[in-house]
Amino acid sequence: MSAFSLDRQYQRTGTRFKLYVQSPASKCFPEPQTVWVSSRAGTLAPGPSDKRMHVVAARDKKHYEDEDKPPYKGPASPGVRTNRLGHFDHLTPTDPGFAAAHMFGSVRRVLDVWETYFGGPLPWHFQWSFKTLEMIPWVDWDNAHFGWGFMEFGHGGKAGKLDDRAYCLNFDVLAHECGHALVYATVGIPEPEKLTTEYRGFHESASDIVALLSALHFDSLIDYVLEKSEGDLYAANELNRIGETSETEQIRIASNTMTMDDVIDTSMPPQDATGKQVHALGQPLTGALFDILIELYQKRLVARGLVSQEYASMSREVETSGEPNNAAHRALMASYRRHPEKFTDSLREARDMLGRRLARCWHQIDPQNLTYAKVARMLLLADHQISGNTHQKVITDCLRWRRIFVG
Repeated sequence: MSAFSLDRQYQRTGTRFKLYVQSPASKCFPEPQTVWVSSRAGTLAPGPSDKRMHVVAARDKKHYEDEDKPPYKGPASPGVRTNRLGHFDHLTPTDPGFAAAHMFGSVRRVLDVWETYFGGPLPWHFQWSFKTLEMIPWVDWDNAHFGWGFMEFGHGGKAGKLDDRAYCLNFDVLAHECGHALVYATVGIPEPEKLTTEYRGFHESASDIVALLSALHFDSLIDYVLEKSEGDLYAANELNRIGETSETEQIRIASNTMTMDDVIDTSMPPQDATGKQVHALGQPLTGALFDILIELYQKRLVARGLVSQEYASMSREVETSGEPNNAAHRALMASYRRHPEKFTDSLREARDMLGRRLARCWHQIDPQNLTYAKVARMLLLADHQISGNTHQKVITDCLRWRRIFVG
């Protein structure tokens, strides 16, 4: 079993971008890092743009409302260009075109991750209306959204100012909105009369997991969270904070304690559920998938002889009971200090194990009358197709703890 590295895969032929690992407002990763994306160096047009998507640096634009559709035809800054070698990593955060390049590079990076998991390109669900995705890096609006043929991003900072709290500089937020596109492309869109409230909650959860697993393709983030947690990923750390906007604020937390008993009744008509209720509804499923990720990570640790099955089970009890287990933590910490590189390999492998299972799961889900029980069944089926019964109990236990039962 081996994990894949996007940077190694595309270093010879791909295009370089500088991306923030997290929002620059978080201060944990204050400088953007160089990554390689699959676009061949020299093939990207000004914008940046290619055959699938294009960035428009709109000026004084009002965010799209329900009836609005691209293309944007108002005033815009000139599209940013590559350097003479065909890359965008010459841009720094103070350059006018950096936000546009950061947005394009982040979305392309997310697509590279998930097209690897899915085994090929994923078409836009709106392809019959628009050939390319329009991406607006900044509008004066405290939100970000993905719609029919477009993505546009506001900010969490001062009105009228593109600063370090602009969402186009926040990889997690960019990846979350890209996640909505991936769900539409793979799961599909239900007929209006067969839309469920759980479909809406599933969308938010899936997009959070897209952000989480995509972020784990930054080696620096993996190194950071393992060092901060000393190998114990059930401890609070940067990994489980999704859409972080500062050192102390985040939009949602992956390692949460929410169950289906803590959210709205899923029989509520989908049109009656507020956005806040829908985001909360996604949390039990997100939490279950986070738990599955950590359980797969710990199984890889056990397989490598880094911790015993007994200690791995004890650390899981900490998450479910809320009671600290110092013996389990000390065992993990001591092992991590001896073999940090093996812990890194284990997390990368767990990341890809979950990513591939989710990709297969989503391809097999019917969007009509979707329920979490059906999602659970398809996830177990996907896992069985990949590895038989090896991980079935882990997945079932994590779902059941969240009061998500197989339908």
